[in-house]
Amino acid sequence: MRKFYRFALYVLKVVMPLWYRIETEGTDLLPKDGGYLFVSNHRSMADPILIGMQNSKTQFCFLAKQELFQNPFIGKLLSALGAIAIDRGAGDLSPIQELAGRLKSGENALIFPEGTRSKDGKLGRFKTGAALITAQTGAPIVPVAISFDGKLRFRSTIHVRYGTPITLSCENPEDPRPSELKSIKIAMTKAVSELLPIGLPDSKSET
Repeated sequence: MRKFYRFALYVLKVVMPLWYRIETEGTDLLPKDGGYLFVSNHRSMADPILIGMQNSKTQFCFLAKQELFQNPFIGKLLSALGAIAIDRGAGDLSPIQELAGRLKSGENALIFPEGTRSKDGKLGRFKTGAALITAQTGAPIVPVAISFDGKLRFRSTIHVRYGTPITLSCENPEDPRPSELKSIKIAMTKAVSELLPIGLPDSKSET
């Protein structure tokens, strides 16, 4: 684990509970080692911190939009925290490949398959990137759900729920069939949905 990441984690574990009321469930299900793909819904910019601080023994990496790296200070900070820049409109797979490589090296990875934050807490349609990473690496998945009422404010109560790790595989990891990726995406959607108080998303999430 990088020294700066360890230091930042220590600070945030002190500061975050002072700023928010954080309630967790399922922490007994969390893996003790690395190489797991954490798949979560996306509610706020605090999500990577909320998940990472509960898993303080293993380095995390995650994808962050390219625009955030245009600020030199924020870009260096994100990189130090394990973020990988991704241009969501470019169709460049190299960020996903880098994340997959870090998974294989023993880091945990965090991905938000919706691709953007949900303003109302409803689970959006999952994109294929998370399914592709799962298929190509064979990494077991830890489903996560984050929920809170209204907008996130000082002393808001945030619920972070972890589910039982699951393994989703396909016949040919190097070149998974579209039907296999769809099945993986449906399984991930269901695993996260079951942890949310609002229940399953509409059927378009499974296409």
